[in-house]
Amino acid sequence: MNTRHISITIPLPKEKVYQYLSNPENFPEWASGLCKSITALENGEWSIDSPMGQLTAKFTETNPFGILDHYVIFNPDKISYNPLRIIDNGEGSELIFTLFQTEDMSAEKFEEDAKWVRKDLLELKNILIEKFKT
Repeated sequence: MNTRHISITIPLPKEKVYQYLSNPENFPEWASGLCKSITALENGEWSIDSPMGQLTAKFTETNPFGILDHYVIFNPDKISYNPLRIIDNGEGSELIFTLFQTEDMSAEKFEEDAKWVRKDLLELKNILIEKFKT
């Protein structure tokens, strides 16, 4: 599959960014391409009210490595893997999202999705700067 790594620099320590991002309940604040609202389910999955309809998601467990991957489950046969990493970048951090172009995705849709991810990551950056400014 074609891939696109979309990254943004956030002028905050990795630990603060990870603390915010590792809580799925924060996704509706910044991930407009994924969800309008999110509710925890009993089995560790999350119910998402998304622009594409009602979906299910599963998030990577909290870890010390900056791994924030999530899976969006459209149906049992269609699951979208979304790698998301945060790494140190000097006194700040670098957030890297990997977007995959699936077999059924046109080049135009892939570009549109990449722009949407970048928009969402920039919104996240603004929220984090406001939230943690001192």
